Amino acid sequence: MAAIVGLSMAGTLAPLTARQVVEKSLAARGGAAEFASVHSLSFRGHLDLGAQGSAPLAVWMTVQPPRIRVELTLPQGKMVQGYDGRTAWMQPPGQTTAQVLTGAMAKSLQDQATGGVDLMAVADTHPQLVGTGRLEGHDYYEIRFTLPSGDSFAQYVDAHTWLAFHEEYPGGVEAISDYQRTGKLLLPMRYVSGPAGQPGTPLVREQITLNPAIADSMFRNPATGGRQ
Repeated sequence: MAAIVGLSMAGTLAPLTARQVVEKSLAARGGAAEFASVHSLSFRGHLDLGAQGSAPLAVWMTVQPPRIRVELTLPQGKMVQGYDGRTAWMQPPGQTTAQVLTGAMAKSLQDQATGGVDLMAVADTHPQLVGTGRLEGHDYYEIRFTLPSGDSFAQYVDAHTWLAFHEEYPGGVEAISDYQRTGKLLLPMRYVSGPAGQPGTPLVREQITLNPAIADSMFRNPATGGRQ
């Protein structure tokens, strides 16, 4: 990860609040009302596994309640993960039964579901302005969000384009890029994430669908049918 040389830039950017930065970012990408009109989302793409090739990826999610299903086709078989609004679960590659997840893995899925269409469009995340600076050629505002799980995420928003380009999440960092139009929204299509200081794994979104109809059964643990 490139070094953050931000403090010398702190006095050069307009003194904005966290809420103002969030509003400017949403406005630059279609507007808060357009983001609020999205109740579900699905996308297809792939993970770049380097020498192992690419792994096809499909994701479905709903906003209220926050739910997610992830299907990743690996060389050893398909891995399926889900969060139904209360419980996180995983069906490991090559297996036909699913297991309930706990701890950090469960919180990670809950966080992905809560992040929904875009972290900045999520209500009640209590955004806070951490500071300003310069990173990887970007003058930025750093905004920190606290999710219902208690996890904290920091997004670095370019002070000129108002696009988030870097994120710090529990256990790693993520580069965000390749914004493209989907309907009236400008959404990122490429993420590179992993532990800080190490090469990340690229995730490429190839096709995004806004407001698809998604059956409730998509999010249920297949071993329980959603029963607790």
